[in-house]
Amino acid sequence: MLPLLPLTELPEPELAAPVDLLALGERTDAELDLLPYGIVGLSLDGTIEQYNLAESRLARLDRNQVLGRSFFHEVAPCTATAQFEGCFREFTRPGATARTVSFDYIFDFKFGAQQVSVEMVRAANGRRVHLVINRTRFLAPRPQVPLEIKAPLQLELAPAEPRQGVLRDRAARRAVYTPPLFFASLMGTWERMAPQAWGPFCGEWGLRWGRLAVVDLEMETLEAHLKGLRELPIQQAVELIAGSLQRQGWGRLGVDFSASRTTGAIVLTLERNALAESVGAAASPRCHLFSGYFRALFNHLAQKLLVVRELRCSAQGRGPCTFLVLSQARKAELEAAVTGADGNLARALSALEGAARARP
Repeated sequence: MLPLLPLTELPEPELAAPVDLLALGERTDAELDLLPYGIVGLSLDGTIEQYNLAESRLARLDRNQVLGRSFFHEVAPCTATAQFEGCFREFTRPGATARTVSFDYIFDFKFGAQQVSVEMVRAANGRRVHLVINRTRFLAPRPQVPLEIKAPLQLELAPAEPRQGVLRDRAARRAVYTPPLFFASLMGTWERMAPQAWGPFCGEWGLRWGRLAVVDLEMETLEAHLKGLRELPIQQAVELIAGSLQRQGWGRLGVDFSASRTTGAIVLTLERNALAESVGAAASPRCHLFSGYFRALFNHLAQKLLVVRELRCSAQGRGPCTFLVLSQARKAELEAAVTGADGNLARALSALEGAARARP
């Protein structure tokens, strides 16, 4: 059993390291979910054993409904061809020694077609093959392809879901309606059981949520622009993030870069923050969840480690929730600026500007 870390001593996040495809078999499902391309783990008979978040998002299929099914004949019948399934059978035949094989292909779905680059990777133990799937182009549905060999829709895989209380969003992802009372009761429980733990816990929770949100945003950007999120102009990338939060009902995100030249800080505001409004009046900022969430997203955009602190919270009755984003190397300066500003944005930025000037 791993030792438990005190909540005040959670490890700092790290930037993602390059992925060794030959070592995919050593990664957990949670680690595969952080990769910005599709991963499908198959047994030697073609049964789906792993299905990561990116593949689920772009195929619009819930992994809980595809695990245990035949990839070639139930989930992706368009791949039951000599080029794809034939290659897989040859790759997995007894005595085959190649660790990888690559080819291009077109996946046919009922909602459209996707041109992909596929790399088959044999696990070190020889008992699983990973399909590494990179989308290179999104196409309209191909009318010449028979409907019966196109991948099924989520509702076709699980037709009883509407009667079972399962909600899906426009990308067939499972959704849950969570009223603000849920967060109020969660925070109330923490305040009663472990009042000092709310901030560190929510910061780590938000960081993990943000890392998964990055994958989702990357897939959305790929579908819409055939680019990664970091390849977009920063304003467009920020608008995508803001739009995602607003569609989910969290509030309206504003991002201000105007002070970054003199202070190094980015200012974020979240108007009508559902979390802050759910917890009731508070003497101190309460949106550590979003501090972690924004940290993950801006770490990804900047490709450097950043730190985020909430300067003031609408739960304090002090206007929209306001956050400052700064390089992790200046974490102590940010802590001092936020503590000394008492919620005053101009005072915090002035302190950061002075600290920036004093740096060698």
